[in-house]
Amino acid sequence: MIGIVIVGAGNIAQSIHLPLLKSMSSVKIVAICDRQISKARILAEKYGVPHAVRSLDDALGLPGVDAVFVTTSTDAHAALAMQAIAAGKHVFVERPAARTLDETIKIRDLSRKHGVHVMVGMNHRFRPDVVNMKNAIDRGEIGQVYYVKAGWVKQRSTDARWVANADMSGGGVLLDLGVSVIDMVLQVLNFGPLKEVSASTFHHETKTVEDVVVAMLKFESGAIAAIEASWSLVRAEDLYYCNVFGKKGSVYINPYRLVRRTGNTIHSSSSAQKKTHLEIYKKSYETELKHFVHAVNGVVPMISTIDEAVERMRVVEAIYDSAAQ
Repeated sequence: MIGIVIVGAGNIAQSIHLPLLKSMSSVKIVAICDRQISKARILAEKYGVPHAVRSLDDALGLPGVDAVFVTTSTDAHAALAMQAIAAGKHVFVERPAARTLDETIKIRDLSRKHGVHVMVGMNHRFRPDVVNMKNAIDRGEIGQVYYVKAGWVKQRSTDARWVANADMSGGGVLLDLGVSVIDMVLQVLNFGPLKEVSASTFHHETKTVEDVVVAMLKFESGAIAAIEASWSLVRAEDLYYCNVFGKKGSVYINPYRLVRRTGNTIHSSSSAQKKTHLEIYKKSYETELKHFVHAVNGVVPMISTIDEAVERMRVVEAIYDSAAQ
């Protein structure tokens, strides 16, 4: 069993982390930490957590703390993660790891110095359709991949207005949604080194940050990926997708579908998606949090590491640079 502290008692902690972690027999929630101490106390009472504290300093002084979950607004990620690392604690930090590449590198360097794990929350990696997509690609089902089109389009959350504040979030929809799309392209497809980025951003409904980003990623292998993320594209419903094209076929997610060609015949197969989108969303988080606990205990290698987060932030900053130029 590992003892954890949750820092930041906002919506993601209340709806995802607290109920899921509380249900895990291998986890003990030692404390909930939030600047609004009344909120921390209410949640501590609801979930039977022994301590509610205002600062991470207070939480780190408690016995039995092995790991810290950072679920605050992004502006606090780097400072809290580094404080926990310096105290020798493992860290789970929600995406993005930090506001900038520089902040992310500082977290990485300190974690190397202290020899602790830092995992960045990329729950899409644990979606069954994404897992199926990666497995099909790794097995060579669609041959050599040369083109990907992926994106995430949804309306901006009204309960997290800070995401449109550049000082707090570090950026707009690119850091809110786009970084997940970038991670999916880089991790699932394993294209290798990135050669060139070309991007445009738009500011339709926000002033200081972008609410639409469209980018083309070109890899040294010759493969290309087109990505999009938006809070303001006008659609009747949210859209989360990844279409992957190889020399022998293609594979799609949400829902999962595999298409292959044999001679002049096209074969299409899919797996029944019995769960709702909300059930898939919550299940991906459950699997992700269990993975973190198993990795801390040495059962499995850690994935979605801070080293990977540094590479994702390099792409993010290249996209911003391209759009500015």
